[in-house]
Amino acid sequence: MATNSLLWILNGCGMEAGSITGGPVRFHEISRRWQARGELGLHLMTTAGGAGMLRRMGCTLPMTRVPAALFANREWFRLQRFWSYCISAFASRFVVRRLPPVNTVITVSDYFCDVVPACLMRRRHPGCRWIAWIHHRELPPSERPGNRLVNHITWRMQEWSLRRIAARADAAWLYDTEAGDQVRERLLALGMAPERIRTMRCGINLDDIRRAPAGEPDIDAVMIGVRPNKGLHDILPVWEELQRLRPGTTLRLMGGMSGEGPLLQEIARRGWQKLIEVFKPPQGFLPQDEYYAMIKRARLLFAPSHEEGWGMAVAEAMAAGVPVVAYDLPVYRRIYGAAFEAVPCFDTRHFAAALQSLLDDPARAARFRDAGLRQAAALDWNTLAEEDWEALTSPHTVLPQHLVQHQRPGHAGIQ
Repeated sequence: MATNSLLWILNGCGMEAGSITGGPVRFHEISRRWQARGELGLHLMTTAGGAGMLRRMGCTLPMTRVPAALFANREWFRLQRFWSYCISAFASRFVVRRLPPVNTVITVSDYFCDVVPACLMRRRHPGCRWIAWIHHRELPPSERPGNRLVNHITWRMQEWSLRRIAARADAAWLYDTEAGDQVRERLLALGMAPERIRTMRCGINLDDIRRAPAGEPDIDAVMIGVRPNKGLHDILPVWEELQRLRPGTTLRLMGGMSGEGPLLQEIARRGWQKLIEVFKPPQGFLPQDEYYAMIKRARLLFAPSHEEGWGMAVAEAMAAGVPVVAYDLPVYRRIYGAAFEAVPCFDTRHFAAALQSLLDDPARAARFRDAGLRQAAALDWNTLAEEDWEALTSPHTVLPQHLVQHQRPGHAGIQ
């Protein structure tokens, strides 16, 4: 068994990762700080899409690639991502044979393409410890809007993974959010011991945000991350009402995008290109200092998310001194308290009125800006990486399950 060695598994990016989500960001911020300590040998298992995305982000860890396609070199349609998970899960059976023994495996997500190789590593190297990160809770199909079939598949995928994590992982690290509470309840119901479940937090690069140049505002509001669950379908109703209340109010859309085609067509049809700007970096990726500078050039953050694991963009905007207007999601209340302008959930007319109110009342906007700055100060990645390191290396950290309890039925294979 190799000493002081850790394998990260991040196979959920398929052949391409145009949308950088919270899980890979958290992995990169934690892993690069652990790498700088020089006390642990780190290695990453990922796909071509994950490798490309992480290299652009500055990740320098040695990587072993897992196939995510049979012939294609890109993803042509949405369902292809699910197919890539299947290919990566199957291919990992062969890839793990090339990997050296390690002390610890950390799965960055609960996707089955991460869980399968973790189970294989545990079977191949019984002394290896497995820590599973879980960022969200999939709602049952009847409780979630959108395509019923897709929702059913994603819910079943997570349920399969949670059963394996409860039975075989040595620890599960969950967010301290309502979704994290739901995952905890499910893991406990599946038989996972409570002492094996830990809460983790997400953060921001506080020093980098503070150093980023702050130019004069050139846009009224910015929205970071444009996807259906992030409020893509609320953009036009809110902006239509806002044009009635405050004609000429502008919006910049930036960050990862998915399913935005019909939205862009409707913006063009209405002739709103000067009202709603769609920013896509020429090289496909914006350096962090430029990204933070763009946030600072907005007067407000427009955050119409319907679902959030943590809300990293909210924390970044707060740290940048940009007041936040968002739906009154429980996760936001739990993390950010009263430091944002809360709108009744999914009420687009109230959202437009809240934006107009802050744009036309500088003193009130300043109060939210100051509250946000105070709230964000406690979410620095340096602090959170230390918290995770202490949890990883603590003498009270749980041992691999086979050393402390009898095997459960079916432990020898992936079922």
